[in-house]
Amino acid sequence: MNDAREPNDRERLEAFVAACLLIAQIDGQVTPDERRQMLAQLATDAPRVGVDEALQAFESLEARFAARPEEAWVEAELMIRRLKGRPEAESIAAAAAAVAIDGGLEADERSVVLDLCRWLGVSPARIL
Repeated sequence: MNDAREPNDRERLEAFVAACLLIAQIDGQVTPDERRQMLAQLATDAPRVGVDEALQAFESLEARFAARPEEAWVEAELMIRRLKGRPEAESIAAAAAAVAIDGGLEADERSVVLDLCRWLGVSPARIL
């Protein structure tokens, strides 16, 4: 039974990390505070994976953003779209938006959150 859940947990982890990074990267950098908030949110709301695994997924995708931002954006979008219509889609969007709120969403961050909602099939009114 656990083997059947592991890929699902990995997909949720990847989608959550991708969503957080898309929002955090939109202003050009991921701050230490954004990283801390993402890990704290992950510990409470995201899949049951270890913090080390979450940090590794985050750092791996962050490095791909630094090296090839356009390709990493598409990769992140695909990770997120895999959850469209699934029960956890709304919680992924809400958790990513919560991590992004560091004094309020700026226009470009809000635009990414709206994209996330569209990709996940979630009503933005339930997230923003």
